[in-house]
Amino acid sequence: MSGIRQPALETPSGWPGAEKAKAPEGAVNAARTFYQPACLRTAATLDESAAPSPVVRDVACRSALGESRLPGYDYCLNPYVGCGHACVYCYARSYALRRGRTERWGSYVDVKSNVAEVLAREAKRSLRRGVVGVSTLTDAYQPVEATRRLTQRCLKILLENGFRVAIQTKSDLVLRDLELLAEYGDRVSVGVTVTTLDKEAARRIEPGASDPWRRVEVLSRSKSAGLETWLFVGPILPFLTDGGLAEILDVARSLNVGEVLFDRLNMRPGVWPSVSEFLRANYPELLPKYAEVFYGNDRFYESLKERLGAEASSRGLRYSFCY
Repeated sequence: MSGIRQPALETPSGWPGAEKAKAPEGAVNAARTFYQPACLRTAATLDESAAPSPVVRDVACRSALGESRLPGYDYCLNPYVGCGHACVYCYARSYALRRGRTERWGSYVDVKSNVAEVLAREAKRSLRRGVVGVSTLTDAYQPVEATRRLTQRCLKILLENGFRVAIQTKSDLVLRDLELLAEYGDRVSVGVTVTTLDKEAARRIEPGASDPWRRVEVLSRSKSAGLETWLFVGPILPFLTDGGLAEILDVARSLNVGEVLFDRLNMRPGVWPSVSEFLRANYPELLPKYAEVFYGNDRFYESLKERLGAEASSRGLRYSFCY
């Protein structure tokens, strides 16, 4: 199953993913040994999430599997619309805006309550048993999954029907399903997104996601269970997370991950207002630098690519860029 991984979020139909967004007006050591699954944590132990609870509603879906345009993927599965991780940089908000959802990203989650039943019917059809990305728009293991278990049910259906699955998540809740995934280990890969290993920075940037060291634990335990693993380092936030990339690569080497993928911050519709608001509240001195990187002539990501290639190669890591 080598090479089956998710390089980025699925680009909704009609969005030219490679196009540069128009500048808004005015824009110039290894893993810890402690582990406790997200689904078992109490309020006293959950210290990494500062995100308010989103409004959750049930919706019905007519289809479960969608065609994927991501390299190496045949299908995508998204049991939820919206995401409780509330990451300030997430460009899935552009998908929501395109469909008229104007609520603040992270403030709502729509639960496709019948998705497992729909998927079970689709799995009985004569579909090619290809690779399913879980998920490609929002995190399939976001907090609501702890009680709704739609991802768990869908994975069981997919694997029992001969599909291969590639999981990407920022949550250690995936370890709840490790026994199931290991049972079909030759058809499963687990990818984890890590933007920074700094707990405080991660709490600000990804308030509803698991502590980054718990995500490292996901890679460690998945590897020990015989699963293919990969690490998604992105988006790299200029002057915020780029200083800690060497440490992330050291962890990747120590865990012998199959591949490391790097990505830049993508200024899709709706992203700049979120990022600029975040910077204004936390790092106001960086606002003009970001304007220059994304709407000026700064070659930050080009020079970073050269440095990261050298850093990854020196550690013997397989790597690729998504930009």
